[in-house]
Order: sequence, then structure tokens, then C-alpha cells
Amino acid sequence: MPSFARVVSDFASAMARSRSIISVVPAGLGHQVLGQRTHTLPGLTLDILATRRIELTQWRLQRLSDPYWRLYWPLQSGGAVQIGSLWTALEPDQLYLIPPRTSFSTTLKQPFAKWYCHFSLGPADDRVTAGIYRFAIEPAQRTLLRELEQWQASADQSHLPWAAAELVSSVLRQMPASTWQKQHLDARLLRAMEFMHQHLGLKLSAAQIARHAGLSTRNLNHLFTQHCRQAPMRVLLGYRLDAACQMLRHGRQSIEQIAERCGLTNRHYLSRMLRLHRNTSPALYRRETTA
Repeated sequence: MPSFARVVSDFASAMARSRSIISVVPAGLGHQVLGQRTHTLPGLTLDILATRRIELTQWRLQRLSDPYWRLYWPLQSGGAVQIGSLWTALEPDQLYLIPPRTSFSTTLKQPFAKWYCHFSLGPADDRVTAGIYRFAIEPAQRTLLRELEQWQASADQSHLPWAAAELVSSVLRQMPASTWQKQHLDARLLRAMEFMHQHLGLKLSAAQIARHAGLSTRNLNHLFTQHCRQAPMRVLLGYRLDAACQMLRHGRQSIEQIAERCGLTNRHYLSRMLRLHRNTSPALYRRETTA
């Protein structure tokens, strides 16, 4: 019987090789894992915040801009979305994606029903171009919708609605590569952004962020100003407010708990920042219901 080391070697030789030999666990823990990294793909976050079917007799949103995605599946005609000066009528047999921080308004010409899903992609949300994206519904996606309807109608909802995650993933795969406008950002800038996302609850300084990204503080400020038109600490504040808004809209934690989890000190500071940068308050944002 071949040794484990030989099996690993044979498996690795059958794949595209990199030159680095790596140990994937720290030394001294009693584990023995040694091999050759052949492929490394970036991590990906998919956070389904809400999936619902709704029947609307009134739908008037005015220049709404939320920090999460919207997926709309109209079941009949009647609704429309405005982005800038362009109106898009929502039609059955089509799926519509609206990325985070897209400012849009809505109206109804007649009552209509739709499924919608709110979700987040974590750090990947920074890379997408704002707008509205439309796709023809595929047969496999219709099957997923039937699964969601069956799950909703079931008396036993102990199983999670995995069809919602599958549906979102299938639509995102249809997005053209050109929509991910920031995918070619400087790798050090992306490392800094990811570090911010992963440590929202900590008291971070520009020097800490720069050190993690392999930059001086001066170069960090330059990269953020050049590519994001904002200083790194202002971008970090935006991430914290985005996370707080998601928790307010879709979670059940207290405002004080949300402020602490997002690194915003306390509810008073969170309230002040929301009023200053989002023209709202924690209580008002939580009470608002959007679809």
C-alpha cells in the first residue's frame, strides 16, 4: 500500500504546481500536514439577509441606497425601478439585481407580486458597479423558486432554505466580468480593505491597517485617496455604518450591541454618525420596511 506521502506527491504532480512548499498547520500542535499548494482561490462571503414573497399595492421608495444587494423576481407586471433618469419596468420571466449603494426609486403602475432577496457578499461588495442588471430566467432557477414556495408553504420549516443561496449564486454567475470594476485594484489596497472588513469591531488605526497591507501609512493614504477618493479611516467608517445598517434592518440585537459589534463605541456615536452620513437614525432605519 503506498504511503500517505507518496499519495500526496502523486496527487500534487497531476495538478498545476506552484514552487512553494507549505505546511498548512502551525508546528508543535501534534498535526502533520505537509504538501505543495497547487491552486489557491480567494474566499467568498454570501450572507442571505432575507428572502420573501410579497404582494404590493403600494411601492414607493425615494432614492433608496442600502448597503446590501437586492434580487427581484417579479411574478407579474406592474412595478418599475428608476436609477438616475432611466426607468426599468420589472417584467415576469426576468431576474433583476441591484448592487449595494445603488441609489434608486420605485413605483407601481398596478398591484403586483414578487419574490425578493436581500444579501451581502462582504468585501466583494466593494468591487461591483452600481446599476440594475437583468437576466432571463433559466429552467433551473424556476425549479429553485418552486422549492422556495414549497418551503414557505411547509408546516415544517426546520430545514434551511438552501434554494435561496443557490438562486443568488446562479444569478451572480451571470454577471458580466466588466461589472466588477475594482477587480484589478492594487493587491495591497485589497488586503487593507479585507483587513478592515474582518476587524470592524476592533479599534483600528491607519498604522495597523498599513502594516497589515505591507505599506507605510503615507502610501496607504495615497492609495485610498487615488482609488477610493477617501481616506482609509473614512472608508472604514463607511464599512462600519454598512454593517450596522444591515444588523438594524435584518437583526434583533439592541442598538447598543450593534454599535459595539461594529466598532462604533456606543449607541450615541452610532446615532451621530448615521445622522451625519446617512441622514437617518438607528431607530428610524430599523422601523423602515423596504422590499
